[in-house]
Amino acid sequence: MLLPLLPDRAFIDSVMDRLDAICISGSDSDVDPLRYGRKPIPECGVSVARRDEMDLMLLEAAEQRGMPVLCICFGIHILNVYRGGSLIQDIASQVKEPIKHKECDPWDARQHSISITESSLLARLAGSTRATVNSHHHQAVENAGKDLVPVAWTPDGVIEAVENTSTGQFVLGVQWHPEIDWRTDPLSRAIFDHFISVAREWMASLKGGKTAASA
Repeated sequence: MLLPLLPDRAFIDSVMDRLDAICISGSDSDVDPLRYGRKPIPECGVSVARRDEMDLMLLEAAEQRGMPVLCICFGIHILNVYRGGSLIQDIASQVKEPIKHKECDPWDARQHSISITESSLLARLAGSTRATVNSHHHQAVENAGKDLVPVAWTPDGVIEAVENTSTGQFVLGVQWHPEIDWRTDPLSRAIFDHFISVAREWMASLKGGKTAASA
């Protein structure tokens, strides 16, 4: 179900019971820096208030219900801000000796490598502590928010993935776009397969009257 940008709590509550999980997708916009206590620098992109508000409300509603959440690119940014974290507004101007993170063509090209924490879910899905991913962003997670732990990094130290450490809810945020190359990239496919599996388990647990699992 593709949700319109309608940041209204009554609307969101009306659709949540029809959903098995939430995927916060990418966006051409940037999260408004004022939302994490920073002034926008000249390199910061355009912010869309309705997008920020909608996603923040969705994340709150999902957390209240223990609903599984997958966050992609912009999604990992708004997730981190929702949890009280901060963002790098522009990698090229704020990271020392940055690699290229913003690639436009071809969209599914694997632009750079990432290193993954060995004990993480992401490493389990990748079957390795190394992977190569596509890259289409100029912002990134700076300081991780509450109960979010970074589990993947690029060679220049930019955070590429976070996982939820609190029990009761599955939350995974990735900086790249697994929806672009899931047909050809095993890791991207594994992320969606796991997300779908967790969503099914969560719904089954609700029907069985049990507490939703966080694995």
